[in-house]
Amino acid sequence: MDRYFLTTAIYYINDKPHLGSVSETIAADFIARHHRKLGNNVLFSTGTDEHSQKVERTALAMGKPVEQYAATAAASWKALFDRLGISYSRFIRTTDADHMKVVQEMFQKLYDQGDIYKGSYDGWYCLKDEAFLLESDLVEGKCPHCGLEVQHVSEVNYFFRLSKYQDALLAWYEQHPDFVQPPMRYNEMVNVMRGGLRDVSVS
Repeated sequence: MDRYFLTTAIYYINDKPHLGSVSETIAADFIARHHRKLGNNVLFSTGTDEHSQKVERTALAMGKPVEQYAATAAASWKALFDRLGISYSRFIRTTDADHMKVVQEMFQKLYDQGDIYKGSYDGWYCLKDEAFLLESDLVEGKCPHCGLEVQHVSEVNYFFRLSKYQDALLAWYEQHPDFVQPPMRYNEMVNVMRGGLRDVSVS
């Protein structure tokens, strides 16, 4: 029996579920059911992301403690997926104790081997997309993805040293072109690698 793992995005709880998140989960459910029919041992994960400034701001705007708001919101997402008959193996919350323990262990391991380092960031930030942007990324001074105003921030962060793996990743993709699915995305992925990978904030 083959093992098959799939996951949806873990959904932000700063708003109610919408068609995009529901349709993604239904599509993943379809794939999970298909692989079970094939006799595969399927682990299908979905859940909620409860760590972000957006979640904190939403809770505060509603006059609720963040933990209370998060618990209520996550329960509503889970109830919706249950009502739709989504056959997930695990509905995970990023505030689950086992999830936090694994993340802490992984973070420490990466830090100890030099892949995570403490650094400072000074530049543009889009709160909606939770994305750090270069000046050249901005469109008329706004986020190129959502079109909203950006903030100038200066802060200390922990960064993952993604740039360290650029050459190895590029070589791997070039040696395994069938890995990228659908195939039409292959050139896009390779061009991203060739354009240079930036270290990313993980805190």
